[in-house]
Amino acid sequence: MQIDNGRTPWDSHDWKVKTIQQLIAGGGSRLAFTCRSCERQFTFMTMDNRAWAIDGHGQALNDEVSSRWLAEKCPRRPGNHDGEDRLALKRQS
Repeated sequence: MQIDNGRTPWDSHDWKVKTIQQLIAGGGSRLAFTCRSCERQFTFMTMDNRAWAIDGHGQALNDEVSSRWLAEKCPRRPGNHDGEDRLALKRQS
């Protein structure tokens, strides 16, 4: 993740945050982050500081999309290929 003027790409977004699930056993929470500008959505687990991209229904997107979105600064509007990216769901094993 590249840092620009002390800000990471994550910091470039205008986040709306909500708690999805309180994890009692692990002591953390699962949070949903939605950027008000570009509308990209992520889930973040507080117990292990892990984030991944999700579609509009909370389904995990594939690792390539998650890695790319986490590395990019906020485009300030939905990206040209974001609709296609949201269809690239992670396969559940």
